[in-house]
Amino acid sequence: MPIISLPNKSHGVLHSKDGLSKALDYIVNPEKTNGGELVSGQNINVPNNAYNEMLLTREMAILAGNQPKQNERFGFHFVQSFSPEDNLTPEQVHEIGLKTMKAYLGESAEFVLATHTDKEHLHNHIILNATNPKTLKKFQQSRYQFDELKEISDTVSKEYGCKIIEHSLKNSHKQYQVYLSKNSYRNEI
Repeated sequence: MPIISLPNKSHGVLHSKDGLSKALDYIVNPEKTNGGELVSGQNINVPNNAYNEMLLTREMAILAGNQPKQNERFGFHFVQSFSPEDNLTPEQVHEIGLKTMKAYLGESAEFVLATHTDKEHLHNHIILNATNPKTLKKFQQSRYQFDELKEISDTVSKEYGCKIIEHSLKNSHKQYQVYLSKNSYRNEI
């Protein structure tokens, strides 16, 4: 049962160099990633040096005329968790994470993915550079895009035999219309 979430404290957005540095240090911790074996990245030469590479991308964007803004986004932090019932190996969880992020972001984004094995449930931490290295524009994350990421994660995870939780429309417009037709004050009048 894969679940994609954003860390509660930051809602997944890293608004400072210090926040980006601490998040990257946390996710690549060798004690959590089988001695660093379960760490990889896209468009990052050395995942353990991703902080410097991501800041260089940001500096290139500034040189190209994209001025820094107040409360600027430096990165995004996603967590992809799996149930122990899925019986996946750490390598499979890592592979699922890479396939999910590549399907979601394409080949141009910079990110680091680390699979943590220190808890009962295996999970991936992904830090995405907010600045795209090819376009030098900032990544925009809408609620719709986050839902799309969840769908991609479910699709990729299903290929590995994971149980997928079916998402229901809790308060959909259609359900609301049915409720109104049954509970309308006009019927009482």
